[in-house]
Amino acid sequence: MATLVEFSLPATDFVLGRLLTADSEIEIEFERIVPVGSNAIPLFFAWNDDLDAFEQRVRANEHVRELSEIEEIGDRRLYLLNWDIPDGGFFEGFTTAETIIRSAYGYDSHAWEFEVLFPSQDDLTTFHNHCRENEIPYTLGQIHTLSEAGDDLVESVLTEKQRDALLLALQHGYFQTPRQITLSELANEFGISQQSLSDLIRRGNEALLEHALLGSSRETSLD
Repeated sequence: MATLVEFSLPATDFVLGRLLTADSEIEIEFERIVPVGSNAIPLFFAWNDDLDAFEQRVRANEHVRELSEIEEIGDRRLYLLNWDIPDGGFFEGFTTAETIIRSAYGYDSHAWEFEVLFPSQDDLTTFHNHCRENEIPYTLGQIHTLSEAGDDLVESVLTEKQRDALLLALQHGYFQTPRQITLSELANEFGISQQSLSDLIRRGNEALLEHALLGSSRETSLD
């Protein structure tokens, strides 16, 4: 059964964290991970510091094959990173267990926050054993198994902000055809930027679609 796991890891304790955010003001948020053979190619947004200097620093790293700027939206830039995963590293555990990274956020040298979907309990065990064998000190958060839909669907699948954003959009006719309110008007109502609201709605819809296709989630433990 598929398992959704939340955990954190200090930026200084894994290569990609040290590469992207450690000892800087940079904030990173992953859009998705694209598996390519034994490598993983992250697509991510970066903001909150000198992005030109950030690009130079990342491209100079020995593990980086290519860093491509895809798009610039406001003060954020969307990048595609093609890199070689070091043996025994944190991300090698993801590729070994064939995981799906639903979200990842890192800032400066603070702990990165991950939400990862493991196709089966065996894959979660494989990942855990990899981290233990390579002394990777991650901190485990909530664990959910995907099963039949239940009354706790919204609380278990969506974050509070995603739920509020989707509810507001629904109540104001954003999903109707034609739309009864623009995204800009909705963002003003919600009190956040248009880009932030768009991200919340998109991620909320993605989470609900994953739930519908894979089953619902309920909180559980590693035992």
